[in-house]
Amino acid sequence: MDKKALPGIYPLKGAIQNYAWGGYEYIPELIGIDNVEQEPHAEYWVGVHPRGRAQIKVNGEWQHLDEYTRLPYLLKILDVRKMLSIQSHPNKQQAEIGYAKENEMGIPLDAKHRIFKDDNHKPELMMAIGDFWLLHGFKSIEDIRRTIQETTEFSSLLPHLDGGLKDFYSYLLNMSQGEVTATLTSLKMRLMAEEPTDKNHPDYWAYHAFQDYGFDKGIFSIYFYNLVYLSHGQGIYQEAGVPHAYLGGKNVEIMANSDNVFRAGLTPKHVDIEALLSHLVWEPVTPKIIEPDDLGDYEQAYFSPATEFELHMIYQSDGDTHYLQSSTDECYLLMEGEVIVESGDQRVHLQQGECLYATPDIALSIVSVEDSKLIRATLPKKG
Repeated sequence: MDKKALPGIYPLKGAIQNYAWGGYEYIPELIGIDNVEQEPHAEYWVGVHPRGRAQIKVNGEWQHLDEYTRLPYLLKILDVRKMLSIQSHPNKQQAEIGYAKENEMGIPLDAKHRIFKDDNHKPELMMAIGDFWLLHGFKSIEDIRRTIQETTEFSSLLPHLDGGLKDFYSYLLNMSQGEVTATLTSLKMRLMAEEPTDKNHPDYWAYHAFQDYGFDKGIFSIYFYNLVYLSHGQGIYQEAGVPHAYLGGKNVEIMANSDNVFRAGLTPKHVDIEALLSHLVWEPVTPKIIEPDDLGDYEQAYFSPATEFELHMIYQSDGDTHYLQSSTDECYLLMEGEVIVESGDQRVHLQQGECLYATPDIALSIVSVEDSKLIRATLPKKG
């Protein structure tokens, strides 16, 4: 904490992002609002990012959280109704160089073609809420070869695999639109006739991508990235340079406080294939599903290599009391139930969808009024 002095615990509320791919019901129901206009509610942000600043209640008045602290992380709830773009993120050095270069070029921060919105990297960790599907990293050359052999519509691509992963994928993304359409037409015809229903097969997601985006070259990635299924409570970590895309479901996501994204398809937003290709890590990925570690006393943690964040979940039954010490500026979001949080003479009553901010190095007691699930965003312990 390096701004106004504010020791203790305080009510907190996040910011809604109405991206077109979002669902209509889950986030409004979670945070207790009416979606009268039936707008898509894609993400709920809890943090200090300038595109979605959380607010803190101090002396009865709501004020921006960034007036009091600089959080290194951004906590989100996502409702993925339609698949997100094929994308990756820069590492820290790449972000600093790219951000400075675009500033020198005079590209406004809100310009649609701006790539680097800040000078930070964006490692991400997510935890599935219910069933969740995503694309995560390249398959091995052997698996890509097998996929091409099993997908007869891709037979013309097989010779291009001989040059290795980088040459193969670069060839796909640099195809002309005419070449893309010619390659994908027979696949689209088959999928429209079959109407696949198995979400654990890339045909299902390609079928829906054709309907949403037409002959988009991002459809190739659906077949040549790893298709990953996560059940409720399982997590996965996305490092810089690993291409990925969320396909469907709901999740809790925590990341370094950044909004730097390279997109290469399946999106109405700005696509910069050259930027994505120049920042990818050209290695196959074996997806590592993260199971939470039990910390005892109702709390579980999702560990990752990230230094800017750590995601915890606190599960309590009616009447349970959990005692803890905040180790940094921490944000809490109640997913289910009702709890009372106390620190010294301060007391905050949280119901489903409500949030709390806690300053570092204070003792908290969390009393569950009914069965509850509470997200705790914090930092890894040092040492």
